[in-house]
Amino acid sequence: MRDWLELIGDALREIRGHKLRSLLTLSGIVFGAASVVSMTSLAAAMKTLVYDDLISMGMSRSFFINDQGPRSDAKGAAALRHTGMRITDLDALRGLPGVASVQGRNWGDEQVVNAPADRRRVRIDGVDAGYLELRNWRIVAGRSIRPLDVENRARVAVIGEEMSHNLFGNADPVGKTITIDGVRFGVIGLVAPIEFDIIPADFSFVGRRIYIPYTYMTRYAKGEGRLDQALVTASGAADFGDVLRRGTALVRQRHGGTEDFTIDNQAAEVLSNLAMADNILGGWNAVMFTIAGVTLIVGGIGLFSVLLISVRERVHEIGIRKALGADDGAIVKLFLAESLTLSFLGAVLGIAGGAGLTVITELIGKQFGKPFVIPVSVPGVVLAVIFALIVGFLFGWYPARRAARLDPIEAISGT
Repeated sequence: MRDWLELIGDALREIRGHKLRSLLTLSGIVFGAASVVSMTSLAAAMKTLVYDDLISMGMSRSFFINDQGPRSDAKGAAALRHTGMRITDLDALRGLPGVASVQGRNWGDEQVVNAPADRRRVRIDGVDAGYLELRNWRIVAGRSIRPLDVENRARVAVIGEEMSHNLFGNADPVGKTITIDGVRFGVIGLVAPIEFDIIPADFSFVGRRIYIPYTYMTRYAKGEGRLDQALVTASGAADFGDVLRRGTALVRQRHGGTEDFTIDNQAAEVLSNLAMADNILGGWNAVMFTIAGVTLIVGGIGLFSVLLISVRERVHEIGIRKALGADDGAIVKLFLAESLTLSFLGAVLGIAGGAGLTVITELIGKQFGKPFVIPVSVPGVVLAVIFALIVGFLFGWYPARRAARLDPIEAISGT
């Protein structure tokens, strides 16, 4: 260990003695290490953003059971057996093991809505308590629909942000009244669509609709007890498969074996999107590592050339060292120490440069209204150091061996 510390000290003195040459030698390794750090950091940040976007859509442990209506080819007894989704199905589903929540939903046609600033046709959705929150749609003013609203079939409404602007202008809609198809509803909240950092998903429809308790729509628009959709959420990812199978079997049994419903597996879609994101980011990493590897190899070629020049310049010194008893191994260590020291310094400067690039990228994102944080990737830092040292060893080995094979007498005489 002591010998290596002395050799590193000699290497640093040699580097200081040829500052310009050393800087030029370092440049390739610096760029390569900076590429590794910045690209791995950016890839990790992108992965986090994509995952957050997908999870923030909600539904990662959920599936829909949608009322399908009687099949067009159903006749006789088959047509009579059709019952459709009903509110009583919700209570049955809630009793299944592993179920965290079950929300009902009804959707209707556009209805005429009157408000102080406008009169227009608007899509009305009947939702359960907790439905908007489960979908991660943001309540930006007032409150959401509560269990008591659902139980009492309350005439309350949560309206979309865009619809609020149309109906009330810039005024705060909470506490005001709207008329839906001639029936007065009190506005209790304002909902806005979720915003994504990376994924170009469009949830703008959230801001153009009005949401009321689904039980009110069931009684006055759909028919007593009728339901368009049940949203079932499992307690955890491990329970999801069992809940999906049991939920499907339960509804089929309750409907007399009739397939008058469809399953929309949102969790499978989220998992599929996550897998696709992994594949895309894996390809990104492969391309970036290839670019960084090529840059490091170019830096290694520069290091190789400079070490050969250093060997020629230090022929006399090598001869004296060998004459004083230094063996081939000591000479190899001397030049490998210089090569590895240069590589390590290049890696350190490259890591600093890569960290600087991540900060610059963050600042650019803020300027374009996309603020995000890119933490420096610890695996990227470790890989940058390892790759740089490997390059230093591989490209320093031949010059070091060439120096070790010099004849001491010829080296001292300069022949």
